[in-house]
Amino acid sequence: MPITEILPRAIAIPPMLRPDGAGAAVRARNLGRSFAGNRVLADLDLEVRPGEFLSIVGKSGCGKSTLLRLIAGLDQPSSGSIGVDGLPADRAGDRLRIMFQEPRLLPWATIAGNVAVGLRRGPDPEAVAEALASVQLADKADFWPAQLSGGQRQRAALARALVSHPGLLLLDEPLGALDALTRLTMQNLIRDMHDRAGFTAVLVTHDVAEAVALSDRIIVLGQGGILKETAILRVGPTRRGSPELAAIEAEILDAIFAA
Repeated sequence: MPITEILPRAIAIPPMLRPDGAGAAVRARNLGRSFAGNRVLADLDLEVRPGEFLSIVGKSGCGKSTLLRLIAGLDQPSSGSIGVDGLPADRAGDRLRIMFQEPRLLPWATIAGNVAVGLRRGPDPEAVAEALASVQLADKADFWPAQLSGGQRQRAALARALVSHPGLLLLDEPLGALDALTRLTMQNLIRDMHDRAGFTAVLVTHDVAEAVALSDRIIVLGQGGILKETAILRVGPTRRGSPELAAIEAEILDAIFAA
């Protein structure tokens, strides 16, 4: 059974980026994936509710990135099924966006031009300006990627991912290359954007503290399936380093090391 913890959380929701529709739903049934006879995932069942923030943690090689690629439609299951809003994952289209550890910006395009890449239905300067403002880069629209810091480039990548208002945002270790303070700033920004826009988010991370800070629910992968599931209900302002957060981190780390 999942463990539910009651934790405080501050929510400030300005009107900008309020979505017209709900976040996407993800469902995996009897999901399996093998590589050259090596079983990575086996008979995995998972549901991600619309608007939920789910984090996936576990030891290296446990299948975290494999599961994320299957949700993204970048890989096909060996058995079972996985879908987004009732469609096969590889047909999710504009409902789905993915953000990687590297920002993957086009060096020959301005920051505004890079964000515009996320618009599949044609130019929309107003949407680009709104997205840049939401990640505090409005004054960098005409800059080149090489002129930005690592944290600023990741913020630009986040703006590109969210400019089309996707229902599902997949995050593959997007903060792993950042320094500690920039990483904390980006965590706060991602959580705030999630609260404001209402998309569904699935994060793969090795950082358990990061997972606890961002998530509504955390799953620990191992032995081909889900070893532990922890739901977090937050009420009021969140304080990093609190005993409640530390206790949840300790439980999750115990589950990872016991795998």
